[in-house]
Amino acid sequence: MGFKDKFRNLKECKINSAIYKEYTDSKIEDDIVYVESRNGFDFTGNIFRIVEELSTGTYGDFRIYVFAHPHIKSKIEEYKKNYNLNIHQVIDSQDRACEILHKAKYIFTDSGIRYKYVKKPGQVFVNTWHGTIIKLMGIDNSHERLTMGIIQRSLLFSDYLIFPSDYLKNRLLNSFMLEDIYPGKILLEGYPRNSVFLDEGKSREFRKMFNLEDFEIFIYMPTFKGLVDDRKDEKQKDDVNRFLKEIDENMTDKQILFAKLHPYNTQEIDFSKFRHIKAFPKGFEIYDIVNMADCLITDYSSVFFDFAICRRKTIIFNYDEEEYLKDRGFYFPLSDLPFPRVQTVADLISEMNCPKSYDDSSFIEKFGQYERIGAVRYICDTVFNGNDSCKFETIQNEKHNVLLYAGDFSNAEVKGNLIRFIESVDKDRFNIFITFCQWMKNVKQNPADVFDDIPEGIGFLPFSYNLIPTIKEKLEYNQLLKKCDRKDYTDLLKSFFKRSFKLQYNDLEFEYIIDFCPDDINQALIFDNACDNFYIFSDANSKVQNIVDKEKCISDFDALLDFFD
Repeated sequence: MGFKDKFRNLKECKINSAIYKEYTDSKIEDDIVYVESRNGFDFTGNIFRIVEELSTGTYGDFRIYVFAHPHIKSKIEEYKKNYNLNIHQVIDSQDRACEILHKAKYIFTDSGIRYKYVKKPGQVFVNTWHGTIIKLMGIDNSHERLTMGIIQRSLLFSDYLIFPSDYLKNRLLNSFMLEDIYPGKILLEGYPRNSVFLDEGKSREFRKMFNLEDFEIFIYMPTFKGLVDDRKDEKQKDDVNRFLKEIDENMTDKQILFAKLHPYNTQEIDFSKFRHIKAFPKGFEIYDIVNMADCLITDYSSVFFDFAICRRKTIIFNYDEEEYLKDRGFYFPLSDLPFPRVQTVADLISEMNCPKSYDDSSFIEKFGQYERIGAVRYICDTVFNGNDSCKFETIQNEKHNVLLYAGDFSNAEVKGNLIRFIESVDKDRFNIFITFCQWMKNVKQNPADVFDDIPEGIGFLPFSYNLIPTIKEKLEYNQLLKKCDRKDYTDLLKSFFKRSFKLQYNDLEFEYIIDFCPDDINQALIFDNACDNFYIFSDANSKVQNIVDKEKCISDFDALLDFFD
């Protein structure tokens, strides 16, 4: 490591020292609510509606902190004025966000959470998620398998998960492999953002506000295209520009179309060249505008699940379906949807001028199962007042959880031992999970080494982040690595490794953790402080065997299996 790298590393450790001092020393403050939407890339939907509801003062006098990236701040300021939101502070610093997180009593997210955050006892964590799923996610998406731990940790932190349908509940928990072990409450409740679609008065109110009472209104909302780490902003902008021009030329003076790109697609459209097509009005929650629409035009966005409950027309404009499916697939084909589907601009224009002629009642019954007006009030009454205002359920896990580790899966013998173990253990008594480190070179370059040949019914719970030490922890760990002497295995380091495990898995309990690759000292020491029944299986001597208790090192396979009889 060069001087610059050492300096950056030291600087990062200094920042970590401040963050984890808050974690260990600060008390939870009951009046702090922390929220973030779409990992700070937006402030909308369920999260917005919860802030709006809390701003009424019905549930107490809270200091609401919003984490958002700098370019979202102006949007939040407009929302504050238009909706009288009682936001105490908008934070755009990751490290400041973590400091607030470690003091907040209530935490709301609709996706992930800051990566240095570790949940504290007494905190109440709510994940609303951000939409019904049609696109493959988690373990079902080959592009996301390695990184699905990022979402898994957020879900495992959650005391409450909110689902507007059994379909979404089952789909999300299964795709992130938590269907047997999620430890919190599952609220079967409508999405806060969707109540507006059941309120016709709101639609009339916003039409009047924008002087559009006599217009036929269309909304165009395409989904995010590409992958999070391989965005296709410029291409989508070019596609949209091309067909918006043609649509504009064929609209009447009593028709208007508002276009809204996904927040991840940051390229702007020049709307000044259109006569009937306008930019999405700023300063208002998205669905307040969508609710004005006579017709929604979208592609693969979850918005069609939400908009359907108002029973107005939806058109699926899937002109790029074949290309889109190269990046990710669907849980069910678009042909299962009740909505008309078009692939050309000419057909889209024709469909825009036709009335709704399909039956979507069974679709709404399935995907809008628990939607109702006032869902946000029922959720807040449950979370803040402790009342059972929402239908809920919990998962009863009667099996023991077992976590297995095999390094970077580059060693065939190590993987063979892991598979042999899995095949020897009674799956009716144990939930078996494999963990790995998503940043390891072989894992990233050869993901098939991780997932191929693993017996069916085995879950994956990967680590998302490497060690995040403070300065003192870094110094003591360097000393331990230098000599690998048990006397340097300090209480401070044990606390550090325990925190590192909790950062990923929160309080998820494992009856056993088995490490088949003891050469990875970092993970071995994390496991050693996460579970009383931690064992290293290896024939060869390793440095970590000089640090952990000798009885945790096993070289006889039958002796290892004796624990599972």
